[in-house]
Amino acid sequence: MSFFDWLSAWANAPFTVAGLATLLFAAVQASGLLGVLAGGGEGGADAEADVDADVDVDADVDADADADADADTDADGESEGEGDEAASWSASVLAPLAIGRVPVTLTAETFLMAFAVVGLCLNAMWTHAPEVPLFTLAWTLPSGVLLGYAAAALVAKVALPIVDDRRHAATTRNELVGAIGVVISTRVTEEFGEVRVRDKSGHDVRMVVKLAQRSRTLEEREEAVIVDVDARGTPRVTALH
Repeated sequence: MSFFDWLSAWANAPFTVAGLATLLFAAVQASGLLGVLAGGGEGGADAEADVDADVDVDADVDADADADADADTDADGESEGEGDEAASWSASVLAPLAIGRVPVTLTAETFLMAFAVVGLCLNAMWTHAPEVPLFTLAWTLPSGVLLGYAAAALVAKVALPIVDDRRHAATTRNELVGAIGVVISTRVTEEFGEVRVRDKSGHDVRMVVKLAQRSRTLEEREEAVIVDVDARGTPRVTALH
């Protein structure tokens, strides 16, 4: 079996494709062609970032509004519980990869290259055999995924202090406790209200909120302070003065 035949064998195909795709993408990045295809320029990147921020904020507000509208149904309670578990599980898996703080391209390239190298190395014993048995995928695929994940996590840990910019990191709702905002809805009650708050990155965020216990109703343009976040993730506010 020639080396080309070995690389193109079905048992090696996932690893060969992953490796070639990674090398091709890296070459396009190094040539600067990717920037041209993406529109180039920092202005375009900034514009995309602003659009993403606006979309995230609007989506957050819409999601809160929908959740509040369905708050009284038992079915919603069950689905939210399942959603929270799924979100928690996903967050635990993705946390070592520092998604959103380390460039996704770096994480993906590291994972795919490690995946390819591990798979091909495990099948190296079949280089001079007539063919690579397809059953080797039973251990080469999971090994490639696990070691690829480990490599991506390691690179993320090393790169994080270098590439992370906390000014652009997402602000969690718990981090907004103590922040002062302005009421932008007609009023804020125990059922619904909206305030505009400036987060730690300097962006003005529009949020769906509810009135804190033992706080008077807030009127439009009044200043409010976030004092707590309830179990549903909705910020609770009270009058600043």
